[in-house]
Amino acid sequence: MTGINLWDVVNVPFDAVRNAYRQLRKALFTASRPSGEYLVVDRSVAELERELGAFSFAPNWEFSYYERGEVLNLARVVYEERTVDGTSYRWWQTHLRGWRGEDGRIELHGHWELEPTENGNDHIDGVGFDFDRGMATLRSFLDEAGIEYEAATIDTEGSEG
Repeated sequence: MTGINLWDVVNVPFDAVRNAYRQLRKALFTASRPSGEYLVVDRSVAELERELGAFSFAPNWEFSYYERGEVLNLARVVYEERTVDGTSYRWWQTHLRGWRGEDGRIELHGHWELEPTENGNDHIDGVGFDFDRGMATLRSFLDEAGIEYEAATIDTEGSEG
């Protein structure tokens, strides 16, 4: 008797499922864009995805809050054993977000944090969150990719992104 491969019979519309999930995420899990330090680059979203993707950054829309107006959401996951408050963790990520500025350039903001699929509640609670490390990592990859940037402080208080 020959078995049936379910994938030969069922055609799951993955693109439609992904797009529906992203819209649901936007509706239910939305946060305000953070104020603070940004690195501003004169690149398109597609160029940044390609150039940073060469360093293992990948789309991260499904596992993060939607921050109003963001046009870029990438993460680079690494294995690094670290102990925070007596608990050992192994999976971490550098999480990058980008917004299009009024001048058309992309304003990048990065942070280091626990990888959310392996560390759900601790990720949400901000255990091990490190803004400075995330921005330093972002700078190092922009430098390695030869992407010029300028630092800017952006105040988003009272803004909807």
